[in-house]
Amino acid sequence: MKKIDRYILVKFLGTFVFIMALLLGITIVIDLSEKIDSLVDNHATVGVVVFDYFIYFIPYITSLIGPFFVLVSVIFFTSQLASRSEIIAILNSGTSFYRMLYPYMMGATIVAGIFYIGNHYFVPYANAKRIQFERIYVSKPHNNLRYSFHRTVSPGTIVYMENYSSFEASGYKFSIDRFEKGKLVYKLRAERADWDSTHKHWKVSNYYIRELKGDKHIITKGAMLDTAFVFTPSDFSMTEHFKDAMTTPQLKEHIAMMYASGQPDIEFYEVERFRRTSSAFSIYILTLIGVSVASRKMRGGLGWHLVLGIGLSALYEIVMKFSITFATNSNLPPVIAVWIPNLIFGLAAVYLIKKAPK
Repeated sequence: MKKIDRYILVKFLGTFVFIMALLLGITIVIDLSEKIDSLVDNHATVGVVVFDYFIYFIPYITSLIGPFFVLVSVIFFTSQLASRSEIIAILNSGTSFYRMLYPYMMGATIVAGIFYIGNHYFVPYANAKRIQFERIYVSKPHNNLRYSFHRTVSPGTIVYMENYSSFEASGYKFSIDRFEKGKLVYKLRAERADWDSTHKHWKVSNYYIRELKGDKHIITKGAMLDTAFVFTPSDFSMTEHFKDAMTTPQLKEHIAMMYASGQPDIEFYEVERFRRTSSAFSIYILTLIGVSVASRKMRGGLGWHLVLGIGLSALYEIVMKFSITFATNSNLPPVIAVWIPNLIFGLAAVYLIKKAPK
């Protein structure tokens, strides 16, 4: 590695760490100001907030916005190099523009590798701890009530509850339907279903059962019934944050289980699975865009470069949101949805690299 490579690499990593540290400080202050009332009301001590929450909040927010600030970091220090005519000196020394990209790609590889491992393993663990803290000290009990809740718990078996409380592990206006070859063969209705944590089964109250056996309809009624349903409260605790708290191997296993049991909303889990790799890979693309944009000396210098970088980051996020929406609400495959922004911005990076001063 040449001296100029080490110089650019140190600038890359140093600027990224500095900008992320500055941003994290601001983000922590904003997040704390939003939650301070709940933390005080729930008697959360400083030690608990720091070591049970913010130490896990930092990996989460870093994973969320880190790739975009790679772009800002690259633009920031590359624009300084261009304003001091250092890039001109590098190119005039006989080093090609593509050779100059070598330390940038090394820096991108280091950061992308950290984000890849973090997204798949460490960040989900941190999310589990963060979400657990928020449920205890921040979330309100009514946030765990789910209305008009239905779920396919096994092929042909559908559970419905008018409302379900995960805190109490109980549901009201409970029903379960079982179909065979498209025909309803079993239906249970009950005023309430409660999970018995001691005996590990459900108890239903004021129940009505209708079974179809051949040409006969068997009807059973009662005040209380201990059931042997195969599902548990953990099958109903899958909030929008549940997928964020699973490592990728756990996520793959859960997706396979959802396919086997015919559960809906699998696309949300598939999107999260592929997003973790896509997010890490985007660091390469954003790095190339940053170099090509900031290496050109222009009037306005650093200010215009940073505005352009932040604008591109916002545009990337908008494209990502649109593509994910198509994946979760239409037939666009999740793997394609999460890679569409990288494809679009990858083509933009190739164009900008070709137009960069050489």
